[in-house]
Amino acid sequence: MEEQEARQRVRATFDAVSDAYDCQPLRFFQRAAECLPGIFDFNGNESVLDAAAGTGIPALVMAPHLPRGSVTAVDLSEGMLAQAETKCRAADIDNIGFRPMDMTAMDFDDGAFDAANCSFGVFFVEDMAGTLRHIASKVKPGGSVVTTHFREGSFGQLTELLGNRIEAYGLPKPPPGWQRVATEAQNLALFEAAGLKGVEVSRHDLGYFLEDAQQWWEVVWNAGYRGLISSLDDQQLAQFKREHLEEVAGLAGPEGIRLDIEVLITKGTRP
Repeated sequence: MEEQEARQRVRATFDAVSDAYDCQPLRFFQRAAECLPGIFDFNGNESVLDAAAGTGIPALVMAPHLPRGSVTAVDLSEGMLAQAETKCRAADIDNIGFRPMDMTAMDFDDGAFDAANCSFGVFFVEDMAGTLRHIASKVKPGGSVVTTHFREGSFGQLTELLGNRIEAYGLPKPPPGWQRVATEAQNLALFEAAGLKGVEVSRHDLGYFLEDAQQWWEVVWNAGYRGLISSLDDQQLAQFKREHLEEVAGLAGPEGIRLDIEVLITKGTRP
């Protein structure tokens, strides 16, 4: 029951943020996706599963590299998929299909795809190894499975300040989430636990400067962090935002506020 409730909370959060998820302060998602074609080294005819596809950022990056192939994008949030479909039509891309589906219980046949991707998704579930094993089961033997996760140190002082402010308001302490797969060793162990072979982890620095504290609030409010503060009423939220952004503004330097983002992209092969 707790796991089911957690999934419902994740779905509700991402339905709520779907219309602003592609905002400019969150451009690290696009930058991470742009690494994927080189990681996969596509031939161009593969069928690729994109699990936890969100607003389609990885799918839209991969699809042009698959002129004789296709991407099937699945996500728990129908709001996110609606945004992805809108972007796909606007870009006139015709080799992406969309399915509202829980990545932990996909009804595709085993071995239905040549490869699979999951960007910033596995750490939302309790059983990460089981979920990755399930995703990998949908890939043919010899096919590649790739994940992208934040590396330790990402967000830096910004999340420290956010966590402290959350604690000051008596809200539940943020769950470990992405920190469970924030090192090279943790990702290697996850892939090995999922039964994948030939595992390689690459590190990518995607950080940049935010113009001001308000742009940090866009990061907080338009992605998964919203779920941590969504229980506040309007008055409390306004006060929380004012107090938190006053603290964040103190981190500004000549170029703005540094958003430290490093990601680990891990690739393994289904035996």
